[in-house]
Amino acid sequence: MPRSQRRFTNAPRRAVGALVERLVDELKANRQSGQPWIDEEEFPTGRLRVNVIWDDWEQIPLEERTSTVVRAFEKAEGKQYAERIALASGLTVPEAHAAGMLPYEVVTALRKSDPLTLEDCRNAMIEEGASVLLDPERPQLRFATEEEAEAAVKRLSEKLPGSEQVWLVTKDVGMVPEWTSL
Repeated sequence: MPRSQRRFTNAPRRAVGALVERLVDELKANRQSGQPWIDEEEFPTGRLRVNVIWDDWEQIPLEERTSTVVRAFEKAEGKQYAERIALASGLTVPEAHAAGMLPYEVVTALRKSDPLTLEDCRNAMIEEGASVLLDPERPQLRFATEEEAEAAVKRLSEKLPGSEQVWLVTKDVGMVPEWTSL
């Protein structure tokens, strides 16, 4: 494949104003759970990679997601901080899962004898940040690490007393072709 080299141009890109303001509020709030999930990674150079996982991106083109993320950081943290962002991505939960970023999932193992209903669990999961984009009846509560998933289980158990045994953490195991190459 040919090699192409270009210089960065700071061409103005459209940011989605309403989402910028909501993301600014989220950056300032620093909540423990819910969407959006904002993941910042600092490289040894001091530059940042920022991923914002948020189902509200669903109808927004990728380029506008990126400019919305950068604009929100500029408004919340200042221009100098935003200039450190080398990579910015906005993904929905299903997109982030498909990209391999969210291998852990919290699921319910509700029994008939449990004092909760499936609706109780569903609502608590959505409040915790679960996505209903793929199936509104089966929320996906996904995380990047086992520690994050376990922290969500703890919060869910506190929200719904007596539900400790209802929540399970699972991890994607990969595709069959990956297993056959071992």
